[in-house]
Amino acid sequence: MAEEGPSTSASVPWWSRLTRWRQVSRPEGLAAEQRVLGLFPGNMQASDVRVGPGPQAFLHTLSGGPASVDPPVVMMPGYGAGVGFFYRNFPALTQRLRLFAVDWLGTGLSGRPPYKATSREQAEDFFLTSLATWRQAAGLDGTKMILVGHSLGGYLAANYALRYPGHVAHLVLVCPAGVPKAPEDWERSITGDKWSWRGQLFKTFMWGWEKGITPGSIIRGLGPWGQKLVYGYVSKRFSHHGEGLSEREIEGFKDYFYQIAAAPGSGEYALRHLLAPGAWAYSPLEERLHELKVPVTFIYGKHDWMRPEHAVKLCQRLRQERAPRCPSDLAVELIEDAGHFVFMDQPELFDKALMSVVRPYLRTPQQREGAAAYCAEGATAADLDQQPATLWGFAASGVQGQGEGRGPEGEGTEEAGGQEKPRVERKA
Repeated sequence: MAEEGPSTSASVPWWSRLTRWRQVSRPEGLAAEQRVLGLFPGNMQASDVRVGPGPQAFLHTLSGGPASVDPPVVMMPGYGAGVGFFYRNFPALTQRLRLFAVDWLGTGLSGRPPYKATSREQAEDFFLTSLATWRQAAGLDGTKMILVGHSLGGYLAANYALRYPGHVAHLVLVCPAGVPKAPEDWERSITGDKWSWRGQLFKTFMWGWEKGITPGSIIRGLGPWGQKLVYGYVSKRFSHHGEGLSEREIEGFKDYFYQIAAAPGSGEYALRHLLAPGAWAYSPLEERLHELKVPVTFIYGKHDWMRPEHAVKLCQRLRQERAPRCPSDLAVELIEDAGHFVFMDQPELFDKALMSVVRPYLRTPQQREGAAAYCAEGATAADLDQQPATLWGFAASGVQGQGEGRGPEGEGTEEAGGQEKPRVERKA
């Protein structure tokens, strides 16, 4: 059952604001989220969806777009992030898609129940069962969704699709964590001599990781200095690719980021059970995705530190084991001049990449034609049908795809050294 979240107009008394160690509360977080959403106005509505009996058992949800459009697209953020990170994408996507963005349990503005998991399986259960309950409570029980997950949210989304294949029409992994298995010498490549200062620093880092010390716990522990740390991070982190954030965006986004980063710890503590330092998964996707029963597409920023080469190799291997279930299945899309937060660095290119995956699933010809026209920037649907490469490789006016990219009516591979390489690119 969906419920409206607490009023964003709720205020904290001035004397409390002056005396608090951490300048954070749920009403302030909701208000900060609304300010971020107002930077690029769309029609997203906030609500809390109950997923259990406890007071903290709810998933914070943004929803928008025409209710008549199926299938629904559900976007899941990454570690330490929240649904507000997609604020640049909502206006375009909600014009054509029925869209949901959901904070994982224990993260973002969702409920923060005590985190009691002690193993990888329990950690995955913490997130996946609550999302399955959300799907039913949100009224999506009778339809399959297109599930989009970013970073650690991509790793969890993949595990959701493996566990509940009947819930998912298509899986879209955006800069996902946990794809490759760790190299045998990964620790030595970082530390060198274990008695060196690097080795000792790494030993201390490993101790903190195993004890569950997280970026959020550090921000909370620093109190007012944690707020300054987050503000400085936001000012620098999102200016490397694309146009960067405007001063107005930075002002709004840094408050939102601080509110979700400094909120009581919960789901963030799952990190040590899912990933080793270096973001190596204890149960890597490259060893599990052969069991996936739904199509999967990868989208990366070309400069992502989660290297797309791992997904390219995985898709090459899986294409030798089985045929793609649809043209965009087992394909990797690279977006130029973008990093790990590809949807923020290049929102228009990301929106078009996602739309080209969703387009074949839309129920009516009018919906498919609208999506095609958006992807091709003014080209007609008839033109696209005659030139299927255009939809997949042409993202915006003056933006050309590379190689032999194919869209929903074509193959989605390019030749590289005599071998199929399931990759296409979008350039800004």
